[in-house]
Amino acid sequence: MGNIDVLSKQFMSDNEIFADAFNFLLYGGKQKIKPEDLKPLDTNSISVEINDTKISSAFQKNRDVFKILSPKKTDKVGFLILGVENQAKIHYAMPVRTMLYDSMQYASQVDLKSKENRKNKKCSNSDEFLSGFTKEDRLIPVITLVVYFGSNEWDGPTNIKDMFINVDKSVSKYLPNYYLNLISPQLSDLELSKLKSELGVVMQFIKNSNDKNRLLKSLEKNKRLQKVSNISATLIKETTGLNLKISKEKEFIDMNKGVKELLDDTKKEGKKEGKKEGKLSAFYDMIKQGLITLDQAANSLGISTKQLLDDFKECNLVL
Repeated sequence: MGNIDVLSKQFMSDNEIFADAFNFLLYGGKQKIKPEDLKPLDTNSISVEINDTKISSAFQKNRDVFKILSPKKTDKVGFLILGVENQAKIHYAMPVRTMLYDSMQYASQVDLKSKENRKNKKCSNSDEFLSGFTKEDRLIPVITLVVYFGSNEWDGPTNIKDMFINVDKSVSKYLPNYYLNLISPQLSDLELSKLKSELGVVMQFIKNSNDKNRLLKSLEKNKRLQKVSNISATLIKETTGLNLKISKEKEFIDMNKGVKELLDDTKKEGKKEGKKEGKLSAFYDMIKQGLITLDQAANSLGISTKQLLDDFKECNLVL
């Protein structure tokens, strides 16, 4: 898990991949958010300028990846604070977790703006002084996206209301909802094709990882899956458990070759296991017929009696 955490953070920190994820979420894959307009937020406060007014925003240390979108004035896309939470496992309280992250960020913006207003005596009346937030002050929108790197289908809640106990309909309409923004490998191939970066490649590999033959077919059909960066290949290896051969010296990895080698190794291993089971079955029959003892069979195979009993058990051969 530790390796996946580190790799997924490194992977999603790349501006091209980060921008692609949010272009998928917000614009259906249209490339409106530009990688060069994304700036990382760190543990120090950061200031951005909107209409010549400085607005400070504090970073939350427990975020996986956190950036601010600072587009050019001519762009229609406005300022946004964007966060990514990577998940290798299903988190059954994720809507609460993301709501908390976003709420803390909004509270932080209000707090920082309030301190600035009071310091500069910008509150024009007692109402504004109460919160320190003036009638004209505005917040930068915050959006959190969960990127799930698991092969099992996400069956956790996707909004707060999914987590409530049974609530009467007349009460439910007064309960605010909070939705989970999610990218997972279980999306349709059509949806995953809207991811233009290697994030789409990683998702496709995870999606097909449980069926190596299907994975090979998808590689043959989709050329963009065939050659990926070293970090993407390493992340695929860690998240899927596929025993891919990845050289640290190579910048790009031939995944088509890697999967074919893996399939060949699996076939060889299967043949080897088949021969072993055949040999065990022959000795089992001889023991059952009283032709040899258990100890004699173990000696012939060059293993201990205990190991032989364990092997019999594994092959469902009960003495």
